[in-house]
Amino acid sequence: SSAASDVYKRQSLYWIFRTISLQSLLMDRIRVYTGGVASCNGYLFKTKDNSYVAVDAPSGFADWIYSKKPDIIITDLLITDLLITHQHFDHVEDACRMRQIFGCRIHAGQPYTEDLTLEKMARDAWGLPLNVQPFVVDEILTPDIHTANWGGLLWHLHQVPGHSPDSIVYDLPDEGIMFTGDVIFAGSIGRTDLPGGNLRLLKQGIEKKVLNQPATTMIFPGHGPYTTVKNELLTNPFIS
Repeated sequence: SSAASDVYKRQSLYWIFRTISLQSLLMDRIRVYTGGVASCNGYLFKTKDNSYVAVDAPSGFADWIYSKKPDIIITDLLITDLLITHQHFDHVEDACRMRQIFGCRIHAGQPYTEDLTLEKMARDAWGLPLNVQPFVVDEILTPDIHTANWGGLLWHLHQVPGHSPDSIVYDLPDEGIMFTGDVIFAGSIGRTDLPGGNLRLLKQGIEKKVLNQPATTMIFPGHGPYTTVKNELLTNPFIS
């Protein structure tokens, strides 16, 4: 009947606008910086206790945060934790400086090593003028650690090797967002031709640990724009 149709339309519009509203509120809590030779994304996420958690540390990230401080928060800026999705040079160039300026704890899948940053290969093979300052990883997120509490939020940790052996996806299911590093991008996936790469493992991890999340889950990748699980299931040519 027309009455039932009207109710259905109103309900549909309610959920559409509710989703848009929730996403708008969420985006107000996320700041993104893009920097370095590989245009890497660094994220600053405002938690429920009014502190901040940073995800990855591309070149220039720390100084950018400091320069934006009055716009980000009125009171003292408190960055409690820096989460490293993986240690390729473009994601950790500012890790040491982040600790120096903000005193945040650093979390990563493995201890710092040039075998993971690939900076020597990038200098020798690609001619990039890199000099990643070594940093201390305060907490090694081993495969047996599945959850963590940072900033008063429950984070789920998904080990997804294939692009890099130490790749971790940081998942906030209660917020409906994931920080995926170079595991998956809008319309693409991480390259697997670098040392430690494995296409089979990467695709397997994406299928079982990323794309099995709710369709509306927002994906914030290491490069490029954000996307959603639904969008990647429908349009990503690398997803079978």
